[in-house]
Amino acid sequence: MRIIRNTGSEILKLISTKVFLIVAILIIPFQALLAYVSGRQVLSCGLDAVPDESNHLLEAMPPLEYFGFDVIAFALIPLIVMGALFGAMEFKRHCLRTSLIYMGGRGRLFAAKSLAVTIVSFVLSFVSVFTSIAVTHLAFGEQGLTVGIFNSEVWRFIMTSSLALTCLTLLSFAMGFIFRSSVPAMIFLIVQAYNVGNLLADKFALCKFLPVALCNSLIPSSPSAYTSSVAGSLGALILWIALFLVLSIVIMEKRDIGGEY
Repeated sequence: MRIIRNTGSEILKLISTKVFLIVAILIIPFQALLAYVSGRQVLSCGLDAVPDESNHLLEAMPPLEYFGFDVIAFALIPLIVMGALFGAMEFKRHCLRTSLIYMGGRGRLFAAKSLAVTIVSFVLSFVSVFTSIAVTHLAFGEQGLTVGIFNSEVWRFIMTSSLALTCLTLLSFAMGFIFRSSVPAMIFLIVQAYNVGNLLADKFALCKFLPVALCNSLIPSSPSAYTSSVAGSLGALILWIALFLVLSIVIMEKRDIGGEY
């Protein structure tokens, strides 16, 4: 089918970029290293440790299933940057007309690019999350879960975390495409990722529906941080994505490409 061929072409285009390679290095091996160091530190305190004068813990250790997910937030900013750059790539490289000729239409091009970004970001996110959790439990040795088997709750956490990261990347892509630049998306989302989103969410209930706050609620860094309504948080993120994707395709269909692109 044509859509499969077009999407495959876009996937090859995306994974051949420098930003993909840099982000992959940051959120897979480097993040896994952070997870290992964090796991060893936790092990030195004890997986069942509670606050006392010797360990200076603020709260008791969470259940075993939650360990390792605290480092997943490291991937937020690299993936936001990658999504925004992917969205603006056709305009920055001045190759939009060439892509349109190959794809045979604006709608086909946008659909292929959106599918490609979704597939690439999900695979990258899943590998990143799985690797970090696996390394964490390897660091625990016999006290950790069996790597690759885990249990149903850990697998559920891995999937919700991967979907959250994918949604945030796709939203960043849509914003980059609308504005023909990566800057607005990075300003809007990265500012939230630097803990500003969590601070706003704590002070104003409405700010809990900001994209990064929704994404963080789907990453079980602790029992209190994980949402009690996964479907609700995912649905709200999908609404953000749908809004910007629809705006992207409408603007693309109506706006003149211009000789520059």
